Amino acid sequence: MRSIHEILNNQYYKKSSWILILLPLSYIYFLIIFLRSWSYKSGIFKTIKINVPVIIVGNINIGGTGKTPLVIWLLEKLIKFGMKPGLICRGYNSNASKSIEVLKNSKVENVGDEALMIKLRLDIPIFSGKKRGQVARSLLMTYPDVDVVISDDGLQHFELFRDFEIVVVDGVRLFGNGHLIPAGPLRETVTRVKKVDAVVINSQVKKEILPLFENTNNLYEMAYSGDVLQNCVHTNQIFDLSRIDKEIIAVTGIGNPERFFTQLTNAGVNFKRRIFNDHHMFTESDFKDYDGMEIVMTEKDAVKCKIFAKENFWFLPVSADVEEKLFTKIIKKIRTN
Repeated sequence: MRSIHEILNNQYYKKSSWILILLPLSYIYFLIIFLRSWSYKSGIFKTIKINVPVIIVGNINIGGTGKTPLVIWLLEKLIKFGMKPGLICRGYNSNASKSIEVLKNSKVENVGDEALMIKLRLDIPIFSGKKRGQVARSLLMTYPDVDVVISDDGLQHFELFRDFEIVVVDGVRLFGNGHLIPAGPLRETVTRVKKVDAVVINSQVKKEILPLFENTNNLYEMAYSGDVLQNCVHTNQIFDLSRIDKEIIAVTGIGNPERFFTQLTNAGVNFKRRIFNDHHMFTESDFKDYDGMEIVMTEKDAVKCKIFAKENFWFLPVSADVEEKLFTKIIKKIRTN
């Protein structure tokens, strides 16, 4: 049985006519986001400005553009540069109503899968919560030495003033059918990419995307690398992706599972696939039929299986490779603001 997310992806990114019956709802959605944006610009809604630079890494599509690997790349670059970054996250699908610090032993249902995954990868100050401005303030109150704040997602949350905006675009799927939610995958109109500081294309830039941009100098390419599996139980146990000779089930609960499957296919791995909804909260029963198989998943999915993972659970860590000139531009702008 296909997941709801898989069904919607097929409608949004492949030719579909029936979904156009939802266009009236998309027009209502457009009116809502327009009024919300106007309310912040006109001062009706208050914008919170903190005393350190804020970098937003977001997207205009729902799910699966490759935003989190870019966030990790940026955090690592800032640390090497000698800065002390902090990270704020929405904590999607978590039950946190107020800002909460993300610790290595935090429960994923309290802080969100992306936040916990990054905390386990990079031991930096991370806070999770719905209201970005309040979350950023909580982080700085607890860690006053933080000198730059990264927001994982939050492009459409104007409560928090930002110094640099990055939009991540999937270079294969681009903007789907071009319609707003719910008739399409867009949170904002495509014109939004003209108003940000940088657009990162998750793959090689295609010629057909260039007319969308007034300044193509704001385009940057990003690629993934990752060819070894890490065991979910024994994290120091690493295995070459191409050497697995057992039956494999690839399990995903991410926004764009096809990118993960393509990585496995390109590595010469034969596997069966099982797709869950994006941010699915895994339970042990989800894997009851796969005891005799090697279970391979993304790093983000693996953090949701920490409690019940067995020795046949593996995840694929990936690293982002981004054009160096993007980081140069970021540093130049946040130092002059």
